[in-house]
Amino acid sequence: MSRKFTGWISAAGIVLVAALSAQGLAIAQGAASLYGPGGVSPQAVRQGTLGSCYFHASIAALAKSAPQTLRGAISRNPLGGYRVHFFDGPDEIVFQEDVEYGRAHSFDRSEGEWVLVLMRGYAQRALRRGLVTSIQRSDAIPAYVKPLALEWLNHAGLLLVAYDRAIRSVISQDGKLDEATLKQSLSAQLKALGIPSAEAQMLVGLLDDRGFFNRLGRTVEEDGEVFGAYKSLGMGGIPVRVIEAFTGEAHAGLVADHERTMKDLRRLHSEGVAMVAGSWSLPPSAAYSSSNWWVNAHSYTLLDFNEAEGTVKLRNPWGARPDPDGDFTLPLAVFLGGFESYSYSERPMP
Repeated sequence: MSRKFTGWISAAGIVLVAALSAQGLAIAQGAASLYGPGGVSPQAVRQGTLGSCYFHASIAALAKSAPQTLRGAISRNPLGGYRVHFFDGPDEIVFQEDVEYGRAHSFDRSEGEWVLVLMRGYAQRALRRGLVTSIQRSDAIPAYVKPLALEWLNHAGLLLVAYDRAIRSVISQDGKLDEATLKQSLSAQLKALGIPSAEAQMLVGLLDDRGFFNRLGRTVEEDGEVFGAYKSLGMGGIPVRVIEAFTGEAHAGLVADHERTMKDLRRLHSEGVAMVAGSWSLPPSAAYSSSNWWVNAHSYTLLDFNEAEGTVKLRNPWGARPDPDGDFTLPLAVFLGGFESYSYSERPMP
């Protein structure tokens, strides 16, 4: 082999190694941007300005119990952005501009983008189900149209993104949707996503004629989970649905049922199930309202239960109150008196 040919191979090798190194660096930087320095962990989760404690506390609980499940839920979308996979139902598409929109509006303050990606995916899932409910409950939409509409919703990724953005841009703080403004915004979003107007407007127009938008407005206003995905009103959502969406099965209980609560707290410690507790709407006593951790009608992540010491370890999804990171430990009696309900996964996921 000639020196010239050998030198060419060496040069090619250097170029290839450099290209692979650059590609590896880009992948590493992308992963760092997605997951942040702490990776998928409860401490990385920090709620933003929305009334989404139910979601952030649940994701923190799953980050402790089933981090690989959450990692596996996020994949790159070939057209850009991400796909969020749930235990059942279609994947939801989350574009980078929607992540940036959430950051710009302080919807989430977590390390990395992974929590916000999951949040937007879950919001679209909630919207999809809200749209399904709107169609199923409508008396104006003919029976022969409903199967077509439901099939469309189960496979329409970009159209759901368009609806999500349209609702997000026009909903008021009291949950009201102006039909005319929503239609204008939806038309603009469909165009921006490059969806052929003939394909999109055929069904959109049909549903509009059958009172669909009116029913949609009532659904968004009435459904706290759908509404809580867009604006903060304190309506929030339901932790058990978040846990169920990623694990397939979840349950809820009342703290007043002390026997069952103790049984499930033991499972938290021994089996590592994901668990979230909700505080009362009003403080049970002055001791709670004057404490450095109490927030009324708020969701907290349960991190552990130490039966020998009679303590429960929790985390506020704000990442504060108490400072510096929201983690705190309560005597069991204080926990039992301060919380109304709890939700938990059926089993830890691999």
